[in-house]
Amino acid sequence: MKFFKSLFASSSSFALNSESVKDFAERWPQIKSFYEILVKSYTAAEKANLKPIKLESAILVDKVEALSIEGMPAEYRNPKILETMLTLKKQTKLVDFMIQQNLDDEEIRTALIKLKEIFHSIVELCLIDNQPKNS
Repeated sequence: MKFFKSLFASSSSFALNSESVKDFAERWPQIKSFYEILVKSYTAAEKANLKPIKLESAILVDKVEALSIEGMPAEYRNPKILETMLTLKKQTKLVDFMIQQNLDDEEIRTALIKLKEIFHSIVELCLIDNQPKNS
């Protein structure tokens, strides 16, 4: 339930209801799996604790690689979402690379913030594009 509340909060500026967010997560379990690691790491980073992302960046890379076109619900397969998903994959790998290279914590935190923003772009694109159209 915490997942749905968090995901819904990120999309609350749009005309979405909790059912559409819940349906989104249930229809695309790989995105939920990715997000669970991301949110844990991001929440800690907001409090200047980068230990979770440093410990789990390789797992996050594995999770983002599991986000395949084949595993994506058909209604989300459009060029904008696919392009944003590729950006998500690149940014996830960049965060992992920065950690492996032992770069400055502030640089890692900035890259993690960008990663979260990209993720939320995907959620918004999926949910907005699949809202029922008013006749």
